[in-house]
Amino acid sequence: MLKFLIADDEKYVRDSLRDVIEGAFKEQEEPFEIGEARNGREAIEVAERLRPDIIIIDIKMPGIDGLKAIQEIRNFLPNAYFIILTAYDYFDFAVEAVRNNVREYILKPFDRAELREKVKEAVRYVQSEKEKRKKEIEIQEKIYNLIPVMENELSYSIVNDMLEVIDVGMYMEYLNMDFKNAFCMVIRLKERDDSDGPVYFSEALKTQVGEHIKVFLNQRYKAIGSYRFTEDLIYFIQMSLYKDADEAKLSAINLALDVKREIKRFFGISLEIGVGRYYHSIYQMHQSYQEACKALEYLRDNTGVVCYQDIEHLIAHDASLNDKFKKGQGEKFALFKAVEQYITANLKEDINLKDTAAKFNLSPYYFSRTFKKVFGYNFSDYLNLIRINRAKELLKDASLSVKEIGYLVGYNDPNYFSKVFKKYEGITPTEYREKLR
Repeated sequence: MLKFLIADDEKYVRDSLRDVIEGAFKEQEEPFEIGEARNGREAIEVAERLRPDIIIIDIKMPGIDGLKAIQEIRNFLPNAYFIILTAYDYFDFAVEAVRNNVREYILKPFDRAELREKVKEAVRYVQSEKEKRKKEIEIQEKIYNLIPVMENELSYSIVNDMLEVIDVGMYMEYLNMDFKNAFCMVIRLKERDDSDGPVYFSEALKTQVGEHIKVFLNQRYKAIGSYRFTEDLIYFIQMSLYKDADEAKLSAINLALDVKREIKRFFGISLEIGVGRYYHSIYQMHQSYQEACKALEYLRDNTGVVCYQDIEHLIAHDASLNDKFKKGQGEKFALFKAVEQYITANLKEDINLKDTAAKFNLSPYYFSRTFKKVFGYNFSDYLNLIRINRAKELLKDASLSVKEIGYLVGYNDPNYFSKVFKKYEGITPTEYREKLR
């Protein structure tokens, strides 16, 4: 619908202008609405309510004049089409009108045919501008809908080292990123443990967390992410240019810690985060991604965040061990036989993977990975199996209570001992003892 506003202090002029507009649109199907104002103040008030497309306004009116009213209306209707109507053919008025982007200038007494043509021209212009804006909005909407797809495709190409198969420049232009100062962050939702084992998160929840993190990151920096079709949540973050690598690393770690706090606050979920190194080209982002993944594998501290630079020495140490054990597998089995003996001799103590690895001068990651290869179980399962097998032997001794046996094999909580025993044997320690009779 087209909307007009006629502003003139003389009623017969307003009536004449209304007749011209109605005559011009009598045969057209498009509906229209006409508002009227007797002075500048009313013109501003009616314009705020009506939101007219075309305004025909007299310059000389009591109170607020036409030019001042135009200035005020421009503040909230910047695209309105103004036609000045006045009996004063002064150059100063024309100059001021041009400054206010007025399109037409007609003198009183006006020629109805001329005014009719000018109104039709105004209508054509307004309709053309509306069509342009509509197309611009449609294009922006299409681009907005494409952005998540482009983010995912670019992230996928980086992760799989396949940038050569896409138009990298186009993707960076649309996503407004240059990756001149960027790094990768790989995030894993930490599994929760209960008495029946680990609790896993649904794909829908993972997507919600992934989207929340992306919004959080983009409030500070430019970031793209991939989390709908990947096991972990992967982000490539473009930050400020830092003076040195240590400053960049500290900034990335602080950002990761902020992400952890935000997700814990909003979802009640703990995260594990690996941080790759800071690079200056999109073609180095795959390297940063690999580093973030490797850092996540070595994560063993309470902060839940590890940066690749901090574990490079451990990676080098593990590589040297691999080379050593490749030359003589017997050395590896001898080492882990000693680990097994250590566990068996210290069942009563608080044994954990990190401290055990440190005792044998191994990184937690290498120890965990190699332990499973050697024994076929992860460290915690193997520890529980040894403890439960030892408990089964002790349950044959009627002089020991179930509580005492639990304590002797490393379980200070009788209820927890009973739950673990039942998990592995299918029955409680008490039931097991009764079957022995």
